[in-house]
Amino acid sequence: MRVLHVASEVAPFAQSGGLADVLAGLPAAQAAHGLDVAVLVPLYRGVAARVAAHGLTLEPGAAITLSVGVHTLPASIRRVRVGRVHHGFLDCAPLFDRAGGMYGPGGAADWPDNHVRFAALGAAALAAGPLLLGGTPEVLHVHDWQGAPAAIYARLAGSTSTIVTTIHNLAYRGIFPKYVMDELGLPWTVFTLRQLEFHDQLCLLKGGLAASDVITTVSPTYAREILTPTFGEGLDGFLRNDVRPVIGILNGIDADAWDPRRDAAIAAPFSADDATGKAACRAALADETGLEPGRDEPLIGVIARMTGQKGLDLVADIVPDLYRLGARIVILGAGEPAYEERFRYLASAFTAHVSTRIGFDIEFARRIYAGVDLFLMPSRFEPCGLGQLYAMRYGAVPIVHAVGGLVDTVRDDGDAALARGDGTGFQFSPASAQGMHQALARAVAMYRDRPAFARLRRAAMQRDSSWVTSASAYEALYRDTRGEPPSLGDAAVPMG
Repeated sequence: MRVLHVASEVAPFAQSGGLADVLAGLPAAQAAHGLDVAVLVPLYRGVAARVAAHGLTLEPGAAITLSVGVHTLPASIRRVRVGRVHHGFLDCAPLFDRAGGMYGPGGAADWPDNHVRFAALGAAALAAGPLLLGGTPEVLHVHDWQGAPAAIYARLAGSTSTIVTTIHNLAYRGIFPKYVMDELGLPWTVFTLRQLEFHDQLCLLKGGLAASDVITTVSPTYAREILTPTFGEGLDGFLRNDVRPVIGILNGIDADAWDPRRDAAIAAPFSADDATGKAACRAALADETGLEPGRDEPLIGVIARMTGQKGLDLVADIVPDLYRLGARIVILGAGEPAYEERFRYLASAFTAHVSTRIGFDIEFARRIYAGVDLFLMPSRFEPCGLGQLYAMRYGAVPIVHAVGGLVDTVRDDGDAALARGDGTGFQFSPASAQGMHQALARAVAMYRDRPAFARLRRAAMQRDSSWVTSASAYEALYRDTRGEPPSLGDAAVPMG
């Protein structure tokens, strides 16, 4: 089976968050299971250098001409094989060779032509299958709104591929003024309530979902949540009534790349069976951050985008209580300027209890996972979350808001069960500073019961978070998909 994934990023070459990790881990696991798999992403500035830094060489590229509505763009698809997975990078300098971020010049700003940039990626996907896989893919698997144009253009072209769209975060829907329909060459016959129209605007993710044979998201609980007004981002009615059922399949992690037994970035190796090296990692992190926790004071880690979704305001609210809790906290992240400034201030005002580093540093993140005792994720919504999976792998017991994939991956049946090693972490609800404070108090109390905490830590480290199960579930989904392809959603006006 030939499978082409289309997305906006892939680790370790182009990454802003967890999506890139998924696009590295899932295709690799599928290829290991015998599928012929390729990934198509843009060639942003700096990607070629990162490919070379990993000892790989991008081929010069197969020239193509991209026709995206009123735009005609010379481009090429440059190839490299990473393990068993074919990687294609869309080389179109006017769109992607830019200083700044992948999605915008910096901060929260977007490039004003993002609709053209990712429509071009979608148009390129039609040519990429034969170039990367030697034939038309049986499955076109697109990710989030940036990948959705590939599904739309494929359906308009009458593609015979099974089309799968995965929602990694419904909050990002790719919404643009409706006049860009003409600019992108999309027929107005599909600007309908059941297809691309969203409050008199164009919604690219909605169009991709309508074009799909199968819709998935990244955890079973999030699949249910997005069918409700609370989490549905205005698309809950559409998802309930106008498309195929949404199926939740949990993300995994690369268990080889994230392995404390062999991680060169951390101070000492350790494992679930022999956690003695964890103490050295804790001491090294305390020294690096300038924190000096006492014997009964746990180190807490937070690694997150500094946004309201991630609940960073709740973390800031409990900082003054860290002394009374008997805990110290290490924070790594970047995002909205107001949050960044607040955490800089907190680190300067509470120097003995708070360490803040603004930015994204994967090596430092690994040292945090390895060095902290507890890992805090108070997200207001979380489709799946990878941080809690990395944390458990590295013996950092998670404390999470009971939502989305956090519910599906962090088991909390109460303190007595956790003390027996029957569970993997602490949950709290609702998403409030008070609720989080109560969960932290539970976790700190258990940390001070050394035998109980050792049993809990071991159980968390032994959780199987690898991609094997998820990859098998996706393959079964691909193979079980039957019937005629939808026009653009079963109830939709046919495209083209």
